[in-house]
Amino acid sequence: MRFLSLMLLCSTLGLSAQVVAEADKHQCLDSNRVRNWIAINDETLLLDAGRKKYRVNLQQSCFNLSSSPTLQFKGDPITGRICGSTLDAIRVQGEQCRISSIKEIDKQSFNEAQNKKKLTLKLRKSAGNTEKPSED
Repeated sequence: MRFLSLMLLCSTLGLSAQVVAEADKHQCLDSNRVRNWIAINDETLLLDAGRKKYRVNLQQSCFNLSSSPTLQFKGDPITGRICGSTLDAIRVQGEQCRISSIKEIDKQSFNEAQNKKKLTLKLRKSAGNTEKPSED
């Protein structure tokens, strides 16, 4: 009987460790705290949620991500939390894009990515504004 109890206890502890490991794999964010975002590309998004910053990877390309003035989150209907589960998504200009992962990043990484994105946009803008010399 003791052996059976020990086996049951070990299997329960093993299951608990598995549940904890599964929970650690998903980081969550409160979508109500998001105040700014940066679209790095069609599959990567950085979110500013106050003190915390996040990198969100999408399952596939979300083509309106860079040009959308708004961003909506679809997560837990009760808490509003987004954890990168298979049901979590963002909605931009009518397009729903599933989230594959969320990872908290430090403020420095967020700021560096933001500055890099601004520089890229500035370079694109200046490259598009080059004037051809007039042919007089």
